Amino acid sequence: MEHSHIMELLGAFLTGIVGPILYLLIQKYLLKERNKKRDVVKEAILDITVINNEIEEIREEFGGDRVWISQFHNGGNFYPTGKSIQKFSIFYEVSRIGISSVAHTFNNIPCSLYPRAFEHMMGGNGIFINDYADKKVATYGLKEAAKSVGTKSTYLIPLFTLDEKYLGALGVDFVTKKKRLTKDEWEHLQIKAGRIAGYLSTSLVNN
Repeated sequence: MEHSHIMELLGAFLTGIVGPILYLLIQKYLLKERNKKRDVVKEAILDITVINNEIEEIREEFGGDRVWISQFHNGGNFYPTGKSIQKFSIFYEVSRIGISSVAHTFNNIPCSLYPRAFEHMMGGNGIFINDYADKKVATYGLKEAAKSVGTKSTYLIPLFTLDEKYLGALGVDFVTKKKRLTKDEWEHLQIKAGRIAGYLSTSLVNN
């Protein structure tokens, strides 16, 4: 009986302790082997192509002059604490022929320059600016930036990861003439933004 009891304990130990450890070791090995075979550059280019196709489709569907995606990232550290400086950049952009790019302008920008816009979107709210020249329209501190690149109307939708982390924004700009989106168009644009957020979330996890 005593021998049988010892064997039972040993079996429980092997099942409960060694089994999971062995599983983790095998999983780690398989992941390492998979990563050896990965072409990271190819995967990144495919991700970029998918997202660019999505925003080009949005530009054509809504008649926008420029569609872009900004994302947050760390950009250096504060002295003397070493705390990360939160910045954003435009990583994806498509535009109509003859419309200037803004990606080079909005690159490595401190988030502290646009606190009202980010605070508003952080709560899951989009920004609907049909006419920057209309003083009755709330522009959330974005008017000067829009003026510098000739934008007349802007629609911004915040993007969140699958676990609800705020990762950036989808922007649709109208440059040649202002435009007011209808309620249905605005809702449809939000659905499109959710789709793009899903792509970005998956891309960030896989990379």
